[in-house]
Amino acid sequence: MLNSYMHRRSFSLNLLCGLLLLLTSCVTPSPQVRQVGDLVISDLQIWSGDIRISGVVQVTSEGRLILQPGTRLFFVRMDRDEDGIGDAELLVEGEFEAQGTADQPILLTSAAAHPQPADWKFLYFDYARKVKINYLISEYAYSGVQIHFCRAQIRHSEFRYNIDGVRFSTANIQMTDTSLHHNRHGIRFEERGGQGRIHHNRIYQNEIGVFAVVRCADKTLFEYNDFEQNIPYQIKMGLKQQRSLNFPRNWWGDAAGLAQETVFDQFYDPVLGQVFAPEPLTLPFGLISTPKESSP
Repeated sequence: MLNSYMHRRSFSLNLLCGLLLLLTSCVTPSPQVRQVGDLVISDLQIWSGDIRISGVVQVTSEGRLILQPGTRLFFVRMDRDEDGIGDAELLVEGEFEAQGTADQPILLTSAAAHPQPADWKFLYFDYARKVKINYLISEYAYSGVQIHFCRAQIRHSEFRYNIDGVRFSTANIQMTDTSLHHNRHGIRFEERGGQGRIHHNRIYQNEIGVFAVVRCADKTLFEYNDFEQNIPYQIKMGLKQQRSLNFPRNWWGDAAGLAQETVFDQFYDPVLGQVFAPEPLTLPFGLISTPKESSP
């Protein structure tokens, strides 16, 4: 009797374990995600895969961070100072390379189930020694990227659903083949002695295409870009931007060129400079042959 009982009990336990194993095998396992809090990088680090960031990651002036193709950074919504802007960020003072590909872009995004602009703070470059960005998507940030006091090269990238798509000041920036859309400001900048060339980009469906805040001296060349459906303004001058600016050889969504009602400049406020848009393209740059080789 005892042996029979033990046999039945063993059979029942084996059956239960088998059912649990079957149920468990039906659930798709979550991909392994690396968890990162506040972190200081002062050496060479190469990141790949999915990484969840719940803090401030700082690459010091001695450090170097390389993001490999397909890397995805998920920034956790956290508001330590209670200013309504997420505080998770990636701050670079050393070297940074995001070398994605067309098939495997690099993604910087919110970790929230229902993401919103400003869920995380920014990808921020401050006196960085080297900045190379290729095939990167940055979304749901306060600033998709901020660039200050350094040189930066951005190609084949996308900035969407941010407060500021690309923001820079006192920088030398080269940006091409990039899309900026569904941001409050596609590009927000203050030259303050900096310069650059912004060309062959699509800047569309932002509230403001380009916001020239202050201290812009017409040293950043915007040419061969497609500006479309930035409402209410394709170009907006800041309240202290008194110098006039030129935006030559761009497409403004219409063969007639840049419409005055889509520009906030001296026409609305006499203390501001004027926006000029000479030699407007009659078609989007993708439909005509335009040069890319020259640089300022």
